[in-house]
Amino acid sequence: MSDVTRHARTIAEQCACIRTRQASRALTRLYDDALRESGLMVSQLSVLVAVALYGEAGASIGELAATLVLERTTLTRNLRPLEEAGWIRVARSPADARARIVLLTRSGEAAIEKAVPLWQRAQRHVAQAVGARALDDYKSRLRRVIDTLVEGESTVARAPAGPARPVRRRPR
Repeated sequence: MSDVTRHARTIAEQCACIRTRQASRALTRLYDDALRESGLMVSQLSVLVAVALYGEAGASIGELAATLVLERTTLTRNLRPLEEAGWIRVARSPADARARIVLLTRSGEAAIEKAVPLWQRAQRHVAQAVGARALDDYKSRLRRVIDTLVEGESTVARAPAGPARPVRRRPR
């Protein structure tokens, strides 16, 4: 067996990130299928829910990015279709005209309401498939992993930290 094959096998079997991404894709597919008739994807629902948690005051882009554990540029790209659909509104902050805040619209509230029973059905399916206790344990462990990797702070309260940029290498 070559070194590359051995390394590939080790990474495939042991990498927490690869396993998490596989689980994420499987769960995303399941929730997206369940939410299809609402017109939302689970990635969009997660953003709407995060905005809703901030209430009528809305959330700054930085706060929202920290809550969702997303880079600000990624969040900004993800907000455009939600704004075009009329589910959110991005406005200037009344406290600082240079800053933008994200607000949930009445249409966004209605989109969440429409998604709730579909989301509940998907949630029940996952709980039945893996077991309710196992699912609770999984969510609890994920919360600890997220909190630990995001400098031990609550993802809702932390200030956005400048993420390390990957080194871009030229192809040979």
